[in-house]
Amino acid sequence: MYRILKLKIIILLLLIVTAQAKITGLVEGVVRSGDNNESLPGANVFIENTFIGASTDANGHFIISVPPGTYSLKASYIGYKAAAQPILVKQNRTITVNFNLEPTTLQSEQIIITGSRQPETLSSAASSINILGYNEIERRNNMRIDEALLSVPGVAIVGENINIRGGSGYNRLGGSRSLVLLDGVPILTSDLGAANWNILPVTEIEHIEVLKGAASSLYGSGAISGVINIFTKMPGSKPGLSVRQSSGIYDNPSVPEWKWTDKTLYYTRTDLSLTDTFGPVGLRLAVSHHRSTGDRENGFFERWYFTGKTHIQLPGQSTLSLFSTYSKEDRELFLQWMEQDRALNVPPTERGNSYAIDGYVGYAVFNKLFSPTLSTKIRVSYNQQLVGIPFNITGAFTPALGLSGEMQVNWKPHRDHSLSLGVDYKYDQVESKYYGKRRANGISPYLQEIWKFSELLQLNAGLRLDTYTLVGDSVEMQLSPKIGGSYQPWYGTIIHFSIGRGFRAATVVERFITAGSKDFKALPNPDLQPERSTLFDLGVRQNIGETAYAEATLFSSSYKNLIEPTLRSDLTALFLNYPKGRIRGIESELRWDLWRDHIRLQTSATWMDPRELESNEPLPYRPKFIAYFSPAFYYGAFTFEADYRYMSKLRKLAIYPLDEQVPTKVWDLRWSYNWSSFKFQFMIKNALNYNYTVSERVLGEIRNYGFSVSSNF
Repeated sequence: MYRILKLKIIILLLLIVTAQAKITGLVEGVVRSGDNNESLPGANVFIENTFIGASTDANGHFIISVPPGTYSLKASYIGYKAAAQPILVKQNRTITVNFNLEPTTLQSEQIIITGSRQPETLSSAASSINILGYNEIERRNNMRIDEALLSVPGVAIVGENINIRGGSGYNRLGGSRSLVLLDGVPILTSDLGAANWNILPVTEIEHIEVLKGAASSLYGSGAISGVINIFTKMPGSKPGLSVRQSSGIYDNPSVPEWKWTDKTLYYTRTDLSLTDTFGPVGLRLAVSHHRSTGDRENGFFERWYFTGKTHIQLPGQSTLSLFSTYSKEDRELFLQWMEQDRALNVPPTERGNSYAIDGYVGYAVFNKLFSPTLSTKIRVSYNQQLVGIPFNITGAFTPALGLSGEMQVNWKPHRDHSLSLGVDYKYDQVESKYYGKRRANGISPYLQEIWKFSELLQLNAGLRLDTYTLVGDSVEMQLSPKIGGSYQPWYGTIIHFSIGRGFRAATVVERFITAGSKDFKALPNPDLQPERSTLFDLGVRQNIGETAYAEATLFSSSYKNLIEPTLRSDLTALFLNYPKGRIRGIESELRWDLWRDHIRLQTSATWMDPRELESNEPLPYRPKFIAYFSPAFYYGAFTFEADYRYMSKLRKLAIYPLDEQVPTKVWDLRWSYNWSSFKFQFMIKNALNYNYTVSERVLGEIRNYGFSVSSNF
């Protein structure tokens, strides 16, 4: 009887899947650029007022299974005007719809995912969010993901720590307050809670969404000040090969006494990717190799990346995405200079020290569309990384293991209402002689509602319950509500606001680290309390005609029990809770096309006041002002671009508070030429060879000259 019942259930499921496959039609086509007819990979194509949609593959091609009916099909791409076409879908028929999108600086119709965990336009987003497209990442030829983020308003780097609106300071031991996602999968390390910016080569990134403000509360611990969601490239619909080769040399330092070697210092980088489709299966494989002598003693590194992505179209309007990336890095370590007069040398005891960094991230995501208004997503992921900390080099750490899963249901009970209901689960296991063997887990249900009152007004509300259990130690939790909205008082103007709570549990390293030498020791603090925050922002997005876009946002972040590394008078360091902290500021951005798109201007500025309230002193390692200015000139196949980055000097340091500080003022220059399918580029980074520090007693990069050639076949 049991076997007969099981057989009947299987037959019933097969009949349902078969029936669903038969009652749909197909919509396919290609999205191209209207100015040069090039295909646009990663464009969003979707049926308006439904959950039906897809992203174009590496060839700009899309295919969507749609129930019979009359719809509006819309396409959008970063840096282009969105376009829509009416379509009539018939059962078991395929129709072809192609789009030619026109370039624009206006971003209001871009489709984003991160703000509310479901697709929405930027114009309706309640929170501050920026989109960094592939073209913008590619033309800057960055070696690392965090370098690419420097063009995003409100973002700065202190050491290797991403700082969003002052939310993070500088912490070599991790504890990121910006959650990093890879296609929606969390990838912070399980021990340090840090971002490994070398887990993926930048050539495999389609675009990045940077979420700031209260909406990050929907993503739980680690997202207390923002979310960085990195989207990878999709496989292509036909065979394709992409190649990029970059090489460069470092100049002499501007201070003659700093020159430490007569050898030519260089870097080189090779990136290859293959893509093809075999029936319903799309496949993309990539390998990258980066090598550099560095511009200083102990600056050598060598990295390998291996990446694979599979996208499978299943019967019954379902898809399965499989992804894995493995990175291996051998590098030397520059902790701090030997003395200011020899700023590119390390102390003799540190010379030749090297260590390995290994990272693997894999995930499987199953998407099922039950109807145009009901869909579900199921995700499982595996995150194993060996990053280590600079107290010992090798042999002291076991790779930190993180397992996670998520189930989310999206439902549109009415064209004016969208609901998302889901639950996250995470399990961490870490081990080191410096903090012992620790296990932790957390389960967090969440609910999100988008209510479209009218074409002009939309409200967005959410609720998340975070729980974090350190096995054998403590249980911490917080209920995090958030509410926001967007209002269009007249054409071209969007007012948005959001307010909500955030939560971050202390990492294993922050609570239990015990390491160091006779001169310097890091001590544990197992009584650390979790950080809690209240985030608020109010902003205006403004289109200025058809050639300019501007946004200005006021923000205020209040923190309780902010976790900061603290150096005591006896040269011991530990993490302490700052009872109350507050960061207030204003953020602005302007994009402007001039002279018939021959000149493009991007500029942003952020002023903020990060302050510890009980002492009324500045929070450590936070700049007061950051700015970015990037003009570009386009003429035919030639392009000239410049980037200028400014960051005011840090007003408070934790380890060497009496060291002289200077602001960051860096110019990068680029010239490029497109010929046939090839792109040639010449670059000068830190063109004026300006001297500044990126963290205490660590200089920024010395001027270097680079050349790259890339092509798609």
